[in-house]
Amino acid sequence: MPGYESRDKPYYNGEYFQQHEATAMGNSLSPFIANLFMSKFETEVKDKFEYFPRVWFRYVDDIFAVFNTKAISLDNFVAKLNNPFPTIKFTYEVEHNEQLPFLDVLVIRNCENKLEFDVYRKETATLKYIPNDSHHHFQHKMASFNFLIHLKRFEHEKQLIKNIAKSNGYSVHLIDKLIRKHTFKRTLYNSTTFRRDTDNSKFASLPYEPKFTQGLDTILKNININLVYNCKNKLQTLLGNPKDKIDNNEKSRIYEISCKDCDQKYFGQTKRSILTRFKEHMAHLKYGRTERSCVAQHAFDNNHRIDINNLKLIRNVTNSRQLDVFESLEIIKCNNSMNRDNGPILTCPLFVLINKDSYGSVNRGNKFGINSAITRNVK
Repeated sequence: MPGYESRDKPYYNGEYFQQHEATAMGNSLSPFIANLFMSKFETEVKDKFEYFPRVWFRYVDDIFAVFNTKAISLDNFVAKLNNPFPTIKFTYEVEHNEQLPFLDVLVIRNCENKLEFDVYRKETATLKYIPNDSHHHFQHKMASFNFLIHLKRFEHEKQLIKNIAKSNGYSVHLIDKLIRKHTFKRTLYNSTTFRRDTDNSKFASLPYEPKFTQGLDTILKNININLVYNCKNKLQTLLGNPKDKIDNNEKSRIYEISCKDCDQKYFGQTKRSILTRFKEHMAHLKYGRTERSCVAQHAFDNNHRIDINNLKLIRNVTNSRQLDVFESLEIIKCNNSMNRDNGPILTCPLFVLINKDSYGSVNRGNKFGINSAITRNVK
């Protein structure tokens, strides 16, 4: 079903739908639940069926099995698997020329009836990777080749990797250097039982702009921070999102409630819809629980009006770990907020750079309990 997943119901064409079967696509729990179901299903089938393959390996929804066709035909076995649940259908593929692909591995049955393994590539594979003249960091370009070198099984794979490198504009010497580096690491790993201590270094991500970020990686390494680069120009950004848009009041994250009779504003965060949170503020006002809501306290003390038109989503933060930062940031930026404090992050010298008048003033510093030393430094 196409649509946008909003909490527990899919949203499509302006309507919410109830899903009666299977798990929701995009939900983080869906793979786990599906795997639990398949594990239980396999256990029950193994106990009930007269014949079950001795070799049966499953990875998510792909299964590798070795059948004794004298005990049961493959068609009959698959038909019995498809009987219990009409919504689950198994299909199968048999070996051809003693070869059978499974995931990214080509399983080969040799003349001695033993299994060998090679790298499997589809017939439609173009072997195109990030070209050498592309505006990407060198680490991004080498990631594909490090992956290919790590996967190589046989000697002929080396030549194939070199051919791929040449077709993408890289020198063969560079690939030889990567192969020697990989071989040395593998030899060193196998020759000792000593292992490196767990790396506790942190990571920082920045867009790749050589004029601005060149040399930053060396500086950050000195303070135990590894710099990684990202790319903002993605295909999804260019094409946009084809899914239905949800009304802002149904979204969550950082919101603003302004007063109808003055210029004061309240800033907050929520992981539910901002409309639900707004109704909670209004309920506190209605039932006199003003100590539980700054919005209710302001409206009650000043006899001011606040309605749904004063609610606005100001930041749709995707990373929940950044909610505290952005909530405090919005409060600091506002000179006349209803909030009783500076939010979850009370004192941060970096906020001084954003709004000196509000963050560094004596009155606001006393109101929010900001360290007076910071206030003096600002002045």
